[in-house]
Formats: sequence, structure tokens, C-alpha cells
Amino acid sequence: MFKNFLNKIPRTATFLCFSFVFFSSCKVAFTDRIRNQVEAGGINLSKIQYYNSEKIVLKRTLSSKEVSVASGKVIVQNGEYVEIIKIKKNTPGICDSIQSKQLYIGFENGLKGGLAFAKTSEQGVGNVYQLKPLDCKTVKRSTINVNPKSKNSLPIERVDKEVNVCTVQYNNQTYTTELTAMPTLLIKKSSLNNKSVKKRVAKGRKVS
Repeated sequence: MFKNFLNKIPRTATFLCFSFVFFSSCKVAFTDRIRNQVEAGGINLSKIQYYNSEKIVLKRTLSSKEVSVASGKVIVQNGEYVEIIKIKKNTPGICDSIQSKQLYIGFENGLKGGLAFAKTSEQGVGNVYQLKPLDCKTVKRSTINVNPKSKNSLPIERVDKEVNVCTVQYNNQTYTTELTAMPTLLIKKSSLNNKSVKKRVAKGRKVS
């Protein structure tokens, strides 16, 4: 019976429903051009929902006094206390502070400062906003992968890859993070259709 009911639903309505869900959830890179468009529409940048394009894992070594007040997960590594904060891909964030060339995005409540995302170039207005580290250096990391098709006697291969080890400021603390791709700031495409509209109801005027 339920199957017959579904068959009666027009295909056009189903397509429109799917299209609405798809485009409302579609994300685009936040660029200088989009920022200008949003601000021209009277929308406050702090009222937009932001997302990160890549996973970000923040780490810092703690003193014994800091362990009890750390906001992230704390583990013991090589005899030291290490705080780890994982920000998964597409985690929603809010703009806590706005500057002319960068935005500070917080991905948790109660922060004293978010991650800095800055436009990638001084030229043009199509450049994207990416994570802005304090410093970065490129290092090689080796991983061991199991490959059943390997021609070696053992189906094990060593894979070397380059990663960027960066320092960033978050919650007024300095963390390190390893990145294979620089995270980009994203917003939902539907946010571009929003406009700030001011309304009021006229009370009228009476003859005195």
C-alpha cells in the first residue's frame, strides 16, 4: 500500500525535493568576492555558518598544572601530557572576530580566540580564505601499507609523503598541526541567497 502511494507521487515533485536538499547543503569556498557580496547584502559575517574543508588535528604539550583545565583530549606521550583537539572535516564554526584580510573561526563554545583564515592572495577578489598558520615547515613522513598485489616477498610497502607541520593560534594557545592540504573556509551556497531586510509597521497619523 505504501509502495503504491509512493508511485503516485509525481516525479517532478521528487526531483524538486531532491534538488532543494542538494543545493541547500551544497558548500562553496568562501572567497573575497563572496565576502563583498555578503556584506553588500547587509549580512553580518558573524551570522553566517562556516565549515572547514579538511580535518584539523591540534596538539600541544601541557604542563602538569594545565592538565586539569585543558579543553581537548589529554594523553601521555613519551612521558609528556599532550592535549589533542580534533576538528573533523565540515565541522560548523562561527566567526568570532573580523579583520579586513582574515576571519577568526571558533569551532567550540567558550573560546578566547578562533583559528585564523586569511585570503590567499593580495590580488583579485576570487581568492579563497585558507587557514593562516603562524609558521610552517615541510617534513617527510613514512607509513607502512599492506598491498596484496605487491611483487615483494612480503605484501608490505613503505610509503613516504610530505606533510606541512604548522603552528597555529587557537583559544589563545599555540598548537601544532600536520596538514597534507591547507584547510579552506566553506559556506553553504544557500547563504548567498540571504539578505538583511528591515521591516516596520506604520502606526499612522491622526489629526490633532
